[in-house]
Amino acid sequence: MAKIADFMLKIKRYLEEKILGNLDKRKILIIYGARQTGKTTLVKMILEKFKNTIYLNGDMSDDRDRLKEATRTMVAQFEKYELMVIDEAQRIENIGIKLKVIFDNLPNLKIIATGSSAFELSNTINEPLTGRYFSFTMYPLSFAEAQSAGKFNLESALVFGSYPEVMVSPDKKIKEAIIKNIASNYLFKDVLNIEYIKNARSLENLLKATALQIGGQVSTTELADTLDMDAKTVLNYLDILRKLNIIFPLPPYFTNKRKSISKMRKYFFCDLGVRNAVIGDFSSLEHRGDVGQLWENFCLVERMKRNDALSRDPEYYFWRSYQGEEIDLIESENRVLSGYEFKWGKKLALPKIQKIFTDDLCGQGELQVISKHNFEQFLGI
Repeated sequence: MAKIADFMLKIKRYLEEKILGNLDKRKILIIYGARQTGKTTLVKMILEKFKNTIYLNGDMSDDRDRLKEATRTMVAQFEKYELMVIDEAQRIENIGIKLKVIFDNLPNLKIIATGSSAFELSNTINEPLTGRYFSFTMYPLSFAEAQSAGKFNLESALVFGSYPEVMVSPDKKIKEAIIKNIASNYLFKDVLNIEYIKNARSLENLLKATALQIGGQVSTTELADTLDMDAKTVLNYLDILRKLNIIFPLPPYFTNKRKSISKMRKYFFCDLGVRNAVIGDFSSLEHRGDVGQLWENFCLVERMKRNDALSRDPEYYFWRSYQGEEIDLIESENRVLSGYEFKWGKKLALPKIQKIFTDDLCGQGELQVISKHNFEQFLGI
């Protein structure tokens, strides 16, 4: 385990450069991200670059006590520091107003706060910190990060996901044990700690149903009927899972509502290891019937990480007609559309779909097919 921890410290995360580049901009820097994605490792590496620093962990009661009340005395204890890091900040009551008074009264103090629950932390900081912060999201390892560290294996990424500890572990059984532990003891417990969750079994069933439908359009009404839940509750739970960086939605793109389905979204997982843990399937690719779904999910989430690393912020959509024609991903940036099809094997885009993309949707250039044979350029930096 010590060797794994040492190696994880050596992995260069693209978010490090972004954080360092924004520390002098007189803003609080908020890093969102699920537990075990590497937030603590990152902030501790950044702390080492400064002399007078303080690290507080919201999971520790004595650290929470140092931020118990928003008083001048509380502020004064941090006057001598150059950089302050508050890890798991959502665990500190009224952290938003406390960060505000520290920020306003100590103009030379650089502040970084992390939160594994965007749902809890964002609800607390949005109003008091208006105009005072930049936010970033830390994902599990990107393709480029893992590749540069010599730890990328395509099948492993599709089956066990890309959490740092999973990626650097050499044995499949160990990978499986680690991701099961992350899914059950970290992510799912974070969900159940949210007061709005009234029925743990219903949430678990919803998460499993969503995991089985990646790549397909999800009807919240059908989910509600199948799971014997209220449709509004289903939508609320899906939004909570999104804010906890467990799933993300992909909305439909349409220029003509009569030609395209506009109500149903697709949902994908931020990490495929978590998805496979939810359904209890870590079998190898040759024994799976969902390789196409896994490939589509992998390409989508890794493309989002890649764009984030390059400070690109396109809008993401899928397109599907009532006749069943479909484009897996449309990126819209400055009103320019780029289209992508995700095929595990070598295939070409159908001429009909290409014509729809360029003529009907006014897409830019050729519809690209991304397969296991050419994905590196699509995801590389």
